[in-house]
Amino acid sequence: MADPLIHPHETLTTPAGEDVEIDLDMVPVVRELWRLRIKTTACCQDVGEATAGVRAQRDTPLGYGGDGFIAYHRGWALLKLPVPDARRLVALLAETPDFAPHVCHPWRPGSWRMNVPLGQDGIADDALLHLPREQLPSLAEALRAVDGLTRSSPGTAP
Repeated sequence: MADPLIHPHETLTTPAGEDVEIDLDMVPVVRELWRLRIKTTACCQDVGEATAGVRAQRDTPLGYGGDGFIAYHRGWALLKLPVPDARRLVALLAETPDFAPHVCHPWRPGSWRMNVPLGQDGIADDALLHLPREQLPSLAEALRAVDGLTRSSPGTAP
């Protein structure tokens, strides 16, 4: 999140050479995504908790993040990825026994949510993937088992 850091974090260097702060619980996932050449543009280990923390630190309203928003997003992690990378990640996970049920079947317990906001020019460039925070350790493990060079989607550079 762009506001003050709420969660414990670690500084990582992106594949492009930029230093970024990553929430500790997200670090193993982000490292594996980068290994697989999946770009990330933002992440958060608990969106509800972070939003509540940011709201508590600000003198002016956020413009989002009311009580309902915070309650709904507690316990949900966020990955923000370019749409092609989000589609590739979901396709990779759809082939795994542990994550196929979460990414192939909406509105079940543990299922992921993906939305692509609208922008001035139509669909935004980035997708927002929300997943239960408790899945982060097993997600990192599942991604470690993926060979990124042989499992690329058609039209995606390895």
